[in-house]
Amino acid sequence: MNAVADPDPRRLGVPKEIVDEGARTLRHACRSLDAFVGSLTEGDSVNGMSPADADWVKSSHHQHRTARSRLWAWAGWSTQLTLANILDHVQAIQRTLVGEPVAIWSLVSLSRVVQEGAIRVSHLYASGLSPEQRAVRIAAAWLNGARQHQTAAGEVGAQAIPEADRIWQYAERTVQRAGMSIGLDRRGRPNSAVLGSVEAPFTVNLTNIAAQRPTHLPAWYRISSAASHSTVWMVAQAFASDEDGQPIMRADPEIVSAAVLAVLGAFEDLVQTLGDYHGKDPQPALLTIRRRTVVVLDRQRKWRRQAKDDARLLYGEGGT
Repeated sequence: MNAVADPDPRRLGVPKEIVDEGARTLRHACRSLDAFVGSLTEGDSVNGMSPADADWVKSSHHQHRTARSRLWAWAGWSTQLTLANILDHVQAIQRTLVGEPVAIWSLVSLSRVVQEGAIRVSHLYASGLSPEQRAVRIAAAWLNGARQHQTAAGEVGAQAIPEADRIWQYAERTVQRAGMSIGLDRRGRPNSAVLGSVEAPFTVNLTNIAAQRPTHLPAWYRISSAASHSTVWMVAQAFASDEDGQPIMRADPEIVSAAVLAVLGAFEDLVQTLGDYHGKDPQPALLTIRRRTVVVLDRQRKWRRQAKDDARLLYGEGGT
């Protein structure tokens, strides 16, 4: 039952340049994303809103105007928190890559957090939404978070419940004052935000959303879920035996590169979505991310060629 960590990741098949360059790539990508997000206020956004959304709020009935402004204020605040969480997890990936031994499935799980955060932000600020559609999405996300807070508070203990209830009541009151109603499921539980004929569910299917966003790989999102939940069929693929027959985690260059690419894809989605929404040209930042993506892919192709050459030397032309 003893899992032995090999002290040298290269001995388990991960070339040093892949992990080192992966860490460097993510470090530079974080700086680029942070700089781009910081530049968004230089665009045409008004208090965190696009001109179209700001005009919609301004032209609203005076009874709804303040509450609708608060919806966008919450969206901006929650986005800041999500981006901070994303960067925190990418920094953790960097540290994992430069450590010895290189942890494998933690890379996958960390990249899932990054991908999921990017999907949630991009879902709120997706292009092509009317102000009404965006408003109900923001309201649904806010209410869902407040509802989850209440659930968690009930499990933590009675002392946590009053604060969670206050958070829910404030969100509920703001949404209702914004002219919306809260939809209920068959059991009478809140499950959606409604504004006229427009409705947004509290819970969104992130897998389906990922499939609709071109820079995210739905397969990776599912794979990372399996790794995060210690699904046996997935985790077993990283195990091997050492010379004494003891189980060890086998580092895999393909997984390292895939985790880095998942982060770059998430960053690309964020840059495109937030740039479009705030009226900031995303193309220079997108070009930087895509160049880094090409470098990662080229490095992986080089490793594959080297692996095939090594296999031919060891096993002959068949390479098996």
